[in-house]
Amino acid sequence: MSDYEANLDYEKYLVSEWDDYPSHPERYRASLAAVNGKKVTHVLDVGCGAGQELLPFVRELGARGAGVDISPKAIEVARRQFAALDCRDQVEFSCCPAESLPYPDGRFDVVMCRVALPFTENGVALSEMARVLRPDGLVILKIHHFLYYWRRFWIALGRRQVRQAAAIGRVLFNGTVYHLTGRQPHHGPRMREVFQTRWMLRRVFARLGLQIRGELQNSDSNHRSPVYLIERATPASLPKLEVVGTPATAA
Repeated sequence: MSDYEANLDYEKYLVSEWDDYPSHPERYRASLAAVNGKKVTHVLDVGCGAGQELLPFVRELGARGAGVDISPKAIEVARRQFAALDCRDQVEFSCCPAESLPYPDGRFDVVMCRVALPFTENGVALSEMARVLRPDGLVILKIHHFLYYWRRFWIALGRRQVRQAAAIGRVLFNGTVYHLTGRQPHHGPRMREVFQTRWMLRRVFARLGLQIRGELQNSDSNHRSPVYLIERATPASLPKLEVVGTPATAA
């Protein structure tokens, strides 16, 4: 496949994600429910793709949205999609890595990251998200658990997709090393993908002054790809944040 064809396919994927978003209103409602009672004026989406996850905050709450992605094509598509809306002046997009966010400390009330974390230098990316988060802010983080890759590995083997199974096996190996040693293997930007678990995230968050306070439950969150709600660490005596959204459907 040529670079042109690859870019065209990726653009089609991004647009399809944008077009598919309205067919999942429970995701829209759950995002708003997660910030119920909070003042939300600035929202960041890390690994934004076409930027559709910003829509509930921008359109319903009047917040200013920002999105970052390492793909120039994603930024191009995101800008184009929002240019067709009456809220296009409320958003800005930048092509940059999650490990180096171009924003001042404490800029955002909400920082979202949906399945971009597996492809980043986890510790640095999470540290950057914590840095730009306001003291009373919220992180909405979707991960790919070990179970996600384990299922994909056996599906690939069952279909005799050897190369794909080998690639997924490398992710499982990287993730295992990461969990045992605390060090994320480096085989180049395209080969450092790892899985995450709640246990591992807690270890990283403890160093950043963050803690998991709940889980967003809707069709976008399940035991293989959970969506966590993360806030600044507070005394253990405080009540745990209740699960919000509609019950998840097992994937």
